[in-house]
Amino acid sequence: MRALILMCVFSAPGLALADSPLTSIDFHEAYANDEAVKAAKAGNTERVFSFLAGGSPNDRKLAVANALGWSNDFATGFISFLAQSKDVKPEALGVGQLTPSQLFAVAYLVALSNYLELNALDPKRGGLFAMKPIALMQAAATAQPTDFTVQYTLAIVKAQRAMAGKWCDVFSIPKAVENAFPPEKRNLKPEALKLANDYLVLYEDNCEGSKAAQKKNTDELNQYYSLSTVGSPMQVVGGTQGGVVVWDSKRSTEKPTSAGGAAGLKPIAIHPGFICRGMTINLAVWIGCEKEVVRWEGVAFTTDLSRTTKGTGDYYQLMKGPHGEVWVRLGAKVWQFDEAKGNFAPVTAPWSFDPYDALFFEGQPYFIEFLKTIRVGTTTVPFKSELYPGTDPRQFRVDLDGTLWIEDFEAGLFHLERGRFVRQPGLSEKGSGVATDVQRKVRYLLHYTKGVIVQREGQADQLVDLSSLENMRDLLLDPETGDVWVGGWTSLVRLRPDGQSFGKQEFRVR
Repeated sequence: MRALILMCVFSAPGLALADSPLTSIDFHEAYANDEAVKAAKAGNTERVFSFLAGGSPNDRKLAVANALGWSNDFATGFISFLAQSKDVKPEALGVGQLTPSQLFAVAYLVALSNYLELNALDPKRGGLFAMKPIALMQAAATAQPTDFTVQYTLAIVKAQRAMAGKWCDVFSIPKAVENAFPPEKRNLKPEALKLANDYLVLYEDNCEGSKAAQKKNTDELNQYYSLSTVGSPMQVVGGTQGGVVVWDSKRSTEKPTSAGGAAGLKPIAIHPGFICRGMTINLAVWIGCEKEVVRWEGVAFTTDLSRTTKGTGDYYQLMKGPHGEVWVRLGAKVWQFDEAKGNFAPVTAPWSFDPYDALFFEGQPYFIEFLKTIRVGTTTVPFKSELYPGTDPRQFRVDLDGTLWIEDFEAGLFHLERGRFVRQPGLSEKGSGVATDVQRKVRYLLHYTKGVIVQREGQADQLVDLSSLENMRDLLLDPETGDVWVGGWTSLVRLRPDGQSFGKQEFRVR
């Protein structure tokens, strides 16, 4: 669960997926100067219903109905208005009694009134009230086959229905209608169509093989959650949003380009996955992803505990067991890797819930109950206490010098000292990593959005600005060279010490 919460809390995705085609496309903005649109915005329903019942073009009707919004049921009132004008009861009004343009307006208002389920207004009342919006809109489209506005609005309603299925269809269904009508045959303002496309294109990356999907896959391989090492020469293994990426640190010593990246540099291995985090255990890097556990020993990937479940919010997470064994968590379940048999077997964990993070340190289990408390064995360590002054612990980390740290999103970094956690000076918020270079007497603190704070004895702290990486979740020290690797949300960067300054080298999957 930890990786998912990190993603939701720390990142700012471009698409708010709680939105939908019917509620997010404001066609009326392209018709802002239309008097009927102004009436709709002012809540003058009598004038709006009269307009929708008349003979105005369908693109204007779409804009006016759209301006009414989707937070209230205007469809029932409009049906009653039409029934009164035809001197029949609202329940007796049927499709055949409406002009195609009136039917179009009814269909769109019904869709807006029940955009979540796309159900009929009231099946018990019969007539138009008993028809689902997709059927109403289909009837309107059948009666007006060359009207782009009607055909496109039908596609929008179908895209709304696709929200519960394949998200590629949310993009592709309206796009197919747009492609079927050359620009000169479209009776919808280009500005209105652009408003729709600006929203719908956010779903294009769900279409396998599309350029947007290819870009998304590449971008996600550059969005890092964890950095681990294996082998000699050292390989850097990144757990990313899109899988596992392996870089060879020695082969990656090409002269940086003017942009800071290495010309032509490519990773030595990639394993596709989703939300992957790893760590080095027993001379291998073990990585937990959504569907499987991945192992990299320097040459090839192997996988275990594969499952077909997708989108559950649960992700395999690696940790060292009480004696350094390979443990993997999934919710409250835990498995241990049996070196002799070469497989995982269930073990009993010292917790009964899904901890946000967990580790064993000096024989004791430490685990975090998200936004509630820290547990050490059977002892509860409350927040804002003498034992732990922080308020939002996210991850444990053991440094190369054997110090236990806690990364706290609200309060920075804390290290264990004589039985209590002490705040580390130099970082008061968004702590997301720490590394100590014992040989060179330098400590590196990672701020989630700003970069690396360098601490040297007797000197003022130095900030290495890496804000272009946006969100930084891990850093890694190469004790041999003193290089510091930082995994961000746009790429991987290596900081190479040069006196009191640092050279920067960027690594991106392209």
